[in-house]
Parts: sequence; C-alpha cells; structure tokens
Amino acid sequence: MPVELWFPVPFLILDAAPAVREATHDKVMKYLASGRARENVTPAPYESVHTSYYRDDASILRDAGLTELEAFVLEAGREFVSGVGLAAIPMRFERAWINVFQPGAQEGQHSHDGSLLSATYYVAAPKNCGDLAFPDPVSERRAHRAFTRTTGDHFLLAPEVTFEPQPGRLIMFESWAAHSIHCNKSDEPRISLAFNLRRAD
Repeated sequence: MPVELWFPVPFLILDAAPAVREATHDKVMKYLASGRARENVTPAPYESVHTSYYRDDASILRDAGLTELEAFVLEAGREFVSGVGLAAIPMRFERAWINVFQPGAQEGQHSHDGSLLSATYYVAAPKNCGDLAFPDPVSERRAHRAFTRTTGDHFLLAPEVTFEPQPGRLIMFESWAAHSIHCNKSDEPRISLAFNLRRAD
C-alpha cells in the first residue's frame, strides 16, 4: 500500500506571458525613478528591505499603472481556488506593494493572516538574490524530524521548501503560510511585487 499524503500546503507557480512581463518591468522601473516612489518606497521599520507596504495610501498596481499584471494575478487567484477544489470565490486586492532588496537585504519570517491568498511577483531577480523560503508549518513534525534525525532532501522530509526567484514569475500561496526571504547575496537589487487577495463577497 503506497504512502498517502495528508495536510498538504498548496502553491501555484506561474510565469507571466512575455508581453505582461515586459510591460510590468518597464512600468515598475519608470515608477521607481519617480518622485512618488521616492516618497512611498522607504526602509521598513524592522527589516532591511525598502518597501511601500507601510504607506496605506500606496498601491503599486495603481501607482505604476500595472493593469496587465493586475489581471494576471486575479486570474491566478481563480486558478488557485479551482485547483484546491473550491467553488469560485469572488476576490479583490486588499494590498499591493513593492519590495526592493538591495545587496545584503533579507526579511524575517512572517505571514499575511486575515487575507485569503498572497503572492509575490518578481520584476528583477539576479542570481543569488535571496530565495523565498517556507518552513514546514507543522511544528510538531519539524521537532520530530530534528529529534529523530529524519530530515532529508525528499519533499516529505524537508524542514523547509525554497523557491528561487525568476523574473516574470508569480508564486501564490494561502495567506496563513509563514515565509521569509533569504539574504540577497548578489550585487544588484532584487525587485518584487507583493499582493494580498481577500474575498469580495
């Protein structure tokens, strides 16, 4: 009898079409050169990232005119919901912000509790710019693996999963999932956009 899988953690990984990727890149770089970005994208209070997250009146989708990406993320949300076996859920953006990780920057573990889905989209991602990392959310299993020395490379035994950033790639997950950003060890900035989606009904 095969081993069965229970309590999985779903992820959706999608690459934007070239037209969406190019339009998004050009608009974001133009935005970052603007006075609005200099006002909104500031150092985080407790992290080394520069972000617009703490500006309640800022939305990277609106401020940079990212209509193509907005449609792409909403469609990804619908695909995620369908992929986990749920009936269609009307969704809207709760937050949309930009993160700039200069060389040496990283971000500690956190989650986006209260939202339905969260996602990150990579605008610029040089090699070794910092993986997106998710620890095994079952703390008892992490402790068991460490105590019994049964961690391994197989996905059933891994204490965490990491995703290497790729320009034009979207990674979507349920908002409860804790995650962190490894250190940017490249000599260029890592630029990503982040989104929280919530129910619109």
